[in-house]
Amino acid sequence: MHSRKVLASLVCGLMLGANAAVADEIKQGGTLTVPIIGTGFVDNFNPYTTKDLLHGVMFEPLLVFNNMTGKTEYRLAESVEYSDDLKSITVKLRDGLKWSDGSPLTAIDVAFSFNMTKDAPAFDQKGIWSGGNLTSVTAKDATTVVFDLKKPDSTFIWSLPAYHVVPEKVWSKVEDLTTFTNPSPIGSGPMTTIKYVKSQQMELCRNPHYYIENRPYLDCLTYRSYNDNSQIQPALMKGEIEWGSNFIADIDNTFVAADPKNNHYWYPANDAIHLYVNTKEKPFDDLKVRKALSMALDREAIVDIAAYGYPTPNFNAGGIGELYSTHISQGVTDKYKALTQYNPDKAKQLLDAAGYKDLNGDGFRDMSDGKTIEFDIEVVNGWTDWIQVVQMVTEYYEEIGIKANVKTVDWAVYDKSLKDSEYKMSINWSMVATNPILAYQEYFSTSRIGKTWHAGHGVNSPDIDNLIDSFGKTKVPAEQKKILDELQVFTAENLPFIPLFSNPTWFQYNSSKIAGWPSEENPYVQPVWYDGGKRVLILNNLHLK
Repeated sequence: MHSRKVLASLVCGLMLGANAAVADEIKQGGTLTVPIIGTGFVDNFNPYTTKDLLHGVMFEPLLVFNNMTGKTEYRLAESVEYSDDLKSITVKLRDGLKWSDGSPLTAIDVAFSFNMTKDAPAFDQKGIWSGGNLTSVTAKDATTVVFDLKKPDSTFIWSLPAYHVVPEKVWSKVEDLTTFTNPSPIGSGPMTTIKYVKSQQMELCRNPHYYIENRPYLDCLTYRSYNDNSQIQPALMKGEIEWGSNFIADIDNTFVAADPKNNHYWYPANDAIHLYVNTKEKPFDDLKVRKALSMALDREAIVDIAAYGYPTPNFNAGGIGELYSTHISQGVTDKYKALTQYNPDKAKQLLDAAGYKDLNGDGFRDMSDGKTIEFDIEVVNGWTDWIQVVQMVTEYYEEIGIKANVKTVDWAVYDKSLKDSEYKMSINWSMVATNPILAYQEYFSTSRIGKTWHAGHGVNSPDIDNLIDSFGKTKVPAEQKKILDELQVFTAENLPFIPLFSNPTWFQYNSSKIAGWPSEENPYVQPVWYDGGKRVLILNNLHLK
């Protein structure tokens, strides 16, 4: 929990981590090459419509909450201060900030950037406006921005890093923000110069006006596009890329053994992976069915066989996994343990009790109208490990008379389906954040419905909204723990998603040319490529050997 006043460290060397080398002793130059799974690159530099491609690279966050160290890493912001009543937040920017074209980056840009997401709700990524608590964002002077709230909320600050600060002089003239491709981008991050964009490769190079002297150490960042995970492993082996953030099968034998001196990986705990269920549709509206679908799964076998043993089976029905291990209520886990134990006989009994039986003798259970219960489980095409997981899930469901199918879809379809509640079942992750209360906001807050992948399951209520909101009105740890415990009970009792396992943080790297990587020995940040805030800390630390 943050105190009411979160004051800045004025030391710019915080990104050096345990390597803590003097800047002028580190070799400048070099290019880092990273993989992106997708269909290729186009000339689109709108950070809100390019997924996470540009966050922390072309656009710098205000601050970063480092869940690995527990520290607040200030970036464009120099400090953040709550008022005593927790209803106002004052952000002070660093002096002398510039955009990549050399023009001043001021509080006007920051205030505009946040107000812009009110006018473009699709960009309101954390629901700061749709949640109804934020009343205004105002530039008080060139370096001061004030966020005013209707109600006290000590958690509001945790949403700030997800929003992109963009130049007001450009974006204020845009008529349709959602289709704007930002063709001549002006940014604030470490890499803002477009060297080239090709269909399968793109290169961004150093920002000449970056606010930290001698940073980044690297000259350029090259993105290479690959169709799926299976192409990443050989690319790493060939030295085509240096940083992998994707699943690799049997990594010790297929990657590390090829060059033990330079090929490395580190898999710290990450998000909880669930099967999200659309409870607004039959038969998923019946809690007995959801319980049966959970008890039908052998989580340990799924992890060992489909996921090569890398994740940790999640037997906690309360909604969170190993990333938040210190917050997991053991009492809740023990009370609802049966829901996550492999028990196909009990699953069959629950389905019988719910009235879903095999009426025509084909081996599959039917609805009351005689139609077979059949549904698809959606997973992104190319996510090979999750496709294997879902395949095993369908096999377990067949054992209890439920016909489920693997449905691979493109990212755009997957994204829309989850946000618009167009799925029957979908495998997806949970929120990775400073505190699990933010994961519960994503799961249950009605303001997040239609805006996040996690809230479309249909289990929502004003009482749960109020319970979640109450967390930000206190800074007393015991009171916050009680709230988190209640949310774990609510999740276990309603089972809007079926827990599978706690994912590892997929992180592979090659150290033959580049040094400064986070590792188990030097855990200065969780090594997540797809998190712009954490990515910028790593990019500022990497350098040529």
